[in-house]
Amino acid sequence: MLHQKRYIVPFVILMFPVVLVFALIRHAISFLFRALKPKNYPPVLRTPPESFACLSDLGYNFTANYVELSGGNLHLPRVHYVDEGPQNSEHVILCIHGEPTWSFLYRFMIRELSHRGYRVIALDFIGFGKSDKYSSVDMYTHDLHTLTLKLFIEHLKLSNITLVVHDWGGPVGLSVVKDMPQLIDSLCILNTVLPCRDDTALRHIVNLFHFICWSAAIFVCQTHIPLGALLGYEGVDGVTSKGYTAPFPNYRYKAGVARWPQLVPMLPWGNSRIIEDMRNTKRFLRTWKKPVLMMFCTDGISGKGPSKELFKSLFPHGVDIPITGGGCLSPEFKGEEMAQHLCRFLNENKKKK
Repeated sequence: MLHQKRYIVPFVILMFPVVLVFALIRHAISFLFRALKPKNYPPVLRTPPESFACLSDLGYNFTANYVELSGGNLHLPRVHYVDEGPQNSEHVILCIHGEPTWSFLYRFMIRELSHRGYRVIALDFIGFGKSDKYSSVDMYTHDLHTLTLKLFIEHLKLSNITLVVHDWGGPVGLSVVKDMPQLIDSLCILNTVLPCRDDTALRHIVNLFHFICWSAAIFVCQTHIPLGALLGYEGVDGVTSKGYTAPFPNYRYKAGVARWPQLVPMLPWGNSRIIEDMRNTKRFLRTWKKPVLMMFCTDGISGKGPSKELFKSLFPHGVDIPITGGGCLSPEFKGEEMAQHLCRFLNENKKKK
C-alpha cells in the first residue's frame, strides 16, 4: 500500500494539465455543437430499418424480436433482441454486449451455438443496436442498463442461464448476477473489467490505457465520435464496421455510446453509487461456486495482467482458456472458436450433474 501511495501525487500532478486540456477542448466543441444542432428533436429515437439493410451480407440474418419493458411506473423504450435455437430448451445462453457494439458482435457465436442445439439470446441495450435510443446522454445510467437486463430476464421468464459478458457489458451483467443468482447457472467471461476505486491502482495505468484513450476520445467528441475510425483501430475492416455503425445514422443516435464510458469508474474517482455497486458485486462473486468459463484474448485489453488476475482470484475454480488473436472484439474474430469451447464447457458440466 505504501509503495502504491508513492505514485499518487506525481500521477495527479502529471494528469491535471492533461485533464484540463481535454476539458477545455470538450467545452469548446460542446459550445459549437449546441450552436449548430437543432434544439427540438424527439427524446426517443428509432433507427430506420433501411440502416440495417447491409447486415444479411455480414452474417447477421436473424429474426428481430422486440419487447417494451415496464417496472412499476417506469416504461422503457423498445428493446430488440435475437432469440435463436430451440425455444423449448431448458438451458439458455444469454449474451451481453459492451461499447460501442451490439448483438451484431455475437453473430458468429449465435449461429454456432444455435446449430448445436442451444437457445441463444442476445439483447441490445437501450441506445444500441436495433433498440430505441434516448437522444439525451443524461438519460443513460448504470441503473438503466442493469434494470433493463433484469426486466428482460423476468419478462422472458428465463432460467438456467449461462451469462456471457464482454467489455463494458461485464460490469452490468455481473452486477445483475448478484441480484438474481438463482436464475444464473454458469458464467462465461470474455475480455472485460470489474472496476472500483479499490483496484484501479495507479500502477495498473498501462493496463487501463485502452479504456482511458477510448473514454478520452468520447469525452472530447461526445456524440460526434467517429466510430468507424475507432473500430478500424481495433482491426475491423471497412465493410464490417458498417454493421457496427448501422444503428447510428447520425450523431443524435450516439448518446448511449457517448455516455457509457462515463459510467465505468476506471480511475480512482467516479460515481460513488456505481463504485459501491461494483464493490458489492465483487464481494458476491467471491462466494460464487457455480461453473465459470474465462476466455480472455491475450492480445486484447484486460486479456492479461490485473484485470484477468482479478477474475482468476474471484473464481479459483473457473476454467481458463486463453484465446490468441482476437483482440478487444474477440467474438468478432474468434466467435466460432469461442462457441466451440463454450459448448464443450457446458457439456462437461452437464455430465457432472
